[in-house]
Amino acid sequence: MRVTIKDVAQLSGFSTATVSFVLNNKPVNISPETKEKVFDAAKQLGYRPNRLAASLVTKVSNTLGLIIPDNSNLFFSSLSKAIEVEANNNGYMLIYGNSNNDPENDCNYIDMFVDRGVDGIILACAHTTAKDMSTYQTALKQCPIPIVNVDRVFPGTHTASIILDNYAGGLTATEYLLSLGHRKIGCVTGPSELPGSTARMQGYRDALAAHGIEFDPSFVCGGQYTIETGANALSPLLGKGVTAIFAFADMIAFGIYKEARHYNVRIPEDISVVGFDDILFSEVIDPPLTTIYQPVEEMGKKVIDCLLDILANGRPEGEVQGIFTPVLKVRGSTKRLGIV
Repeated sequence: MRVTIKDVAQLSGFSTATVSFVLNNKPVNISPETKEKVFDAAKQLGYRPNRLAASLVTKVSNTLGLIIPDNSNLFFSSLSKAIEVEANNNGYMLIYGNSNNDPENDCNYIDMFVDRGVDGIILACAHTTAKDMSTYQTALKQCPIPIVNVDRVFPGTHTASIILDNYAGGLTATEYLLSLGHRKIGCVTGPSELPGSTARMQGYRDALAAHGIEFDPSFVCGGQYTIETGANALSPLLGKGVTAIFAFADMIAFGIYKEARHYNVRIPEDISVVGFDDILFSEVIDPPLTTIYQPVEEMGKKVIDCLLDILANGRPEGEVQGIFTPVLKVRGSTKRLGIV
């Protein structure tokens, strides 16, 4: 059976009120000797406070919910860790939900977290269609606790979002390949329905246009942010004669690396590759991947700061509360065209 305050009171010899004041750190005048005896009794019995019961009284659980779309994607693993570290630094525990890129699962997790009494929710949504977006808008508007979006924006929901400037990332990656002399630049996108993916695509197209290069849709392969998408895209892009590939995620780039071995294609000697995210392993694969860096630690801190500010002060004005600037990290997967 669970050890209760009454058990601690019986062993320590003090009243349940005194024990409750000590264990809950209430600002009452209790001697250090009494506190020591109460803590010793609690430790001896293995007492653990009933957080659920306390939250029913205080309406505060010091727990947050985090929903991510794919826990096998190392970007979301890194982002989750950064969010958890910052939550712990602020005295909050984190409950995870992995939606497996299913919008219905997102909504189910929101309902479950509300039922569990979390104080707020951090949401990196699944891939969405227009119908899904309507469902999200309804779910977010009806949610009785604060929600902060991370990595993705929900226009019209009045929920705060912490995001990267994906357009700038797409522009920077493509402009760098153009500066190396590449003109036939393929790209492998993420889901077309995600605003971040469409923004990266727009950056890619605008960079080409600025250099007088006509956009060729046959140079584009769509898919998910997965290794399989990258592997499947290499063959058709090689058939188009591209000399460089902009992968919209490092996971996609890893798939290109994997498939390149089957075709005896060397990176960067035969084809240059730029990724997006700068996730774990991007720096240690051979050759190290040139990629667009997302500051996940700073994003994790910002999303917690934003959510705690909402909890303390109410809903903020505006939907986007933080936009981070991407940074190009040049490594060994790219080279100037024509240099052996």
